[in-house]
Amino acid sequence: MVRSRGIIGNKVVIALMSISIAVGVSGLSPAASASPAAAVPWARVGPGWVLAQYWPGRLPDAGQGTAAPVTLFLISPSGHRYQVHHWATTRKPLYVIDWSGDRTRALLYSPATDRLEQLTLATGRISPISPPSDVTRYIVSYARPAGRGLLAVRQVRGGSQLVRLGLTGRLVKVLASGPEAGTFVSSSSGATIAVGGARGLRLVSTSGGVIRRLPVPRTASSGCLPTRWWNSRTILATCVARGAHRDRLWLVPAGGARPTPLTPQHGRHSPDLGDIGAWAIPGGLYLQGLGRNGRVSIFQQRANGELPVIRPPGSAYENWILTTRRSRLLVNEIAPCRGTDSLRWFSPATGRGQTLIKAPPGRAGVIGVVPYGPPPADILVSVVCGAGRAANLVDSPGATGIAPRL
Repeated sequence: MVRSRGIIGNKVVIALMSISIAVGVSGLSPAASASPAAAVPWARVGPGWVLAQYWPGRLPDAGQGTAAPVTLFLISPSGHRYQVHHWATTRKPLYVIDWSGDRTRALLYSPATDRLEQLTLATGRISPISPPSDVTRYIVSYARPAGRGLLAVRQVRGGSQLVRLGLTGRLVKVLASGPEAGTFVSSSSGATIAVGGARGLRLVSTSGGVIRRLPVPRTASSGCLPTRWWNSRTILATCVARGAHRDRLWLVPAGGARPTPLTPQHGRHSPDLGDIGAWAIPGGLYLQGLGRNGRVSIFQQRANGELPVIRPPGSAYENWILTTRRSRLLVNEIAPCRGTDSLRWFSPATGRGQTLIKAPPGRAGVIGVVPYGPPPADILVSVVCGAGRAANLVDSPGATGIAPRL
């Protein structure tokens, strides 16, 4: 799942990104008021629920490394937290990178050891996953709908391969090959997968093979990449047009009908340097775009063409939309060069937020987040922090966090 776009010296790789209604609650310990895993109402878990890891340590890339314990929370739409797993004090935490569609399991990845594991949420049982050596382990997701297998990317001569694996990591099937085959999003049913391609997208069967090609008008040779499924019949794709240098979003019907643009082609004076995602909620269309300062920002696309930057109250860093629920956005606020990460629900219409996890000063805070539901494409962003030091952000199927040395 690898795709590159250059912005202001930064590298953007798109591989596939409970309390009172207020902010400023950094004094609340995330461990406070958490219920045990045994109390989780599993039958009610679904859209609006979130898996989030809390680690109050410090990454070595953000200064002197500091060890701390790791807690995995399951958070309800109202903000109630359930502690579903706990790891002992460590300097090298594992990161949650996906959540199975049957709600029962989570994928974990260790940047320090390049290890991939599966956690059974109700029991805490951890099982190793051993994929082939050429599989990129932090770009692995559960197959939809239930997660009975895995989707992964192999790096091969001439590009990438999208492959299907068993839950132990055994190679089952090569689904697609080519330079853009590593960028994909699975449909909710799991029957089809949208894959990046030159001058458009490809629709691939989970049994292997291309069902149809989905050309996008005026697309340059750098092609299009799927961002997520907009609905059950339409794919949201980000493409670069001939003669342009900024990504534009298109709605691409999976049935082969003509695509329609969702965003205009931004000119050189636009504050939006390219769109890599979008979410529609009551009251507006909100874009995940690249800002002039090199940050990833949220823009609102208004009918008159204005593109104001939308920031939750108190946010001074990069803001990523992870999912939506009714009129709210689930926002990951990340300061990559400081190595901190917070999570909140935010309503653009009212300007009010609900903080779920707040990073302690100078500490990591959130290190992995997965909302329940079909995942978007993976996003890996390398940010130059000065003096040659770099920090990496990774959005693996719907999960965003700060990960060193990827």
